[in-house]
Formats: sequence, C-alpha cells, structure tokens
Amino acid sequence: MIYTIVPARNEGEKIDSTLNMLLKTNTDKILVLINGTTDNTLQKVYSIDNDKIEIHYFNKPLGLDVPRSIGAYFAYNLGASAFVFVDGDMCGDIHSNINEIIFDVSSRNVDMALTDCYSKTNTNNNIAKILLSFRRELNLELGIYHRIGYAIPSHGPHGVSKRLVEKIGFHRLSIPPVSLALAVRNKLNIRVSTQIPNDMLESTIKDEFHALQIAKTIIGDCIEASSMYRDNKSKRGFDGIDFLGYHKSRRFDILDWIIETSD
Repeated sequence: MIYTIVPARNEGEKIDSTLNMLLKTNTDKILVLINGTTDNTLQKVYSIDNDKIEIHYFNKPLGLDVPRSIGAYFAYNLGASAFVFVDGDMCGDIHSNINEIIFDVSSRNVDMALTDCYSKTNTNNNIAKILLSFRRELNLELGIYHRIGYAIPSHGPHGVSKRLVEKIGFHRLSIPPVSLALAVRNKLNIRVSTQIPNDMLESTIKDEFHALQIAKTIIGDCIEASSMYRDNKSKRGFDGIDFLGYHKSRRFDILDWIIETSD
C-alpha cells in the first residue's frame, strides 16, 4: 500500500487542486494532516468525496515537516509499504512525476526517491545561492552529489520505503536532510526519480520574511545532517551563527505524545 502524506495549514486556496491532482496518481491512500489552520482548508478537504482521502485534524500548528513524521507513523500502522510526501500547496500538474516516485519506491527497490527542482534553474537571489551552497556541501560530504546534485528531501515531492523508516525512525523524517544523511549511513538506495522545475510545483509564493526563515531552517537542517553523519551529534551552528528559522516551532512533543499513547 502506497500512502501519500499531505501536510496542510491554511491551504484553502490550493488544497482541493492538490488533492484532485493526487487522485490521478497511483497512490492507494492520501492522508491529509490539517494542522493549525485558520481558513477553510478543512471544509475544502471535506468537500472532496473520495474514499482514498483520510483526514487527520490538529487544532495547533505542528511546525515544519513534523506532519510528515506523524503521517508516516499513522500510515505505517495502517500497513503502508512506502510513503510519499507532497505539500498541500503543490497543485501543479505533476501527477506523472508523483507516479515516477511511486514506481521507484514500490517496484525498483529505491529507499529514498527525490525530486530534482534545480537542474535547469539559474538564480540571482542571494539567499537561494547560499542555501544551494549548503545543499551542495552536504551532498558532497555524503558522497552522493555526483548522483543527485542539489536534491534533498526538503524540497519537492519525494518518497521513502518502509525499510528506510524502520532504519532511521519517524523523528528523523521531521528534519529531511538528516533523513538523507542517515539513509546514506545505512547504505540505503537513494536516487533522483523525477525532475520538476520549481515553478511547475505552483506552490504558494510567500513574503521575504518567510523565505528567509525557510532558508535558515534548511541551512540549519543541512548543518545538523552533516553533524549527525560525522559523529551522531546535533548542532545547527556555522561560523558562530545558529541557523534555527522555523526549527524552534517544530512540535516534536506532539509527535512524541502520539507515539507514546499509541504504543
């Protein structure tokens, strides 16, 4: 069973388009993790009458990437053999790309199937350039840059196998570059399964503050991934600066509570 996990917070303008796109893929179930929403996201999801869609509602924000871990935990207990992650605002016509990811994790023994969003992209944005440099350095250190380039599971749809989840645990999915580093350390099969230019995702364009916070989060995640890969220590600092961004808003406590109360 292939489960697609869709985190959604205030995605009322796009969530129905995203879900209708995913209903055209070969996924078996779609788990929507609605969290901390103050718009009509929940009503939009309820308006789609399809047995493939399962809704999990949290009245508090779960923070960046934590819904992936919670969704994977629910799906694992429901018998999932593989997990696909798609953000609630990725409403572009990318169903064929999602199917390429699904095929790799279900039929080609791939443990982490990534999306390349940057192979044809040139940017003059300084923040983006700095972020890409950290992604490049991480993948060089992991010894996989020659195979996957700038791709990391922080950006674009991606899929993971049940074997990967059992090897690294649910918590590591909440810090995507760490999940990549631990997949390498565990000698799991990682590949770029599809290419989607960033604008084809049709994700919501947000303000500069949000873009900066996202960049700080992912940079800190890459630093932490490198640290975990080298000596299993967690640090997010570089050149005297701690890169936190939205990391401090990740609700690991809710993830812990769900796992503890379910066991």
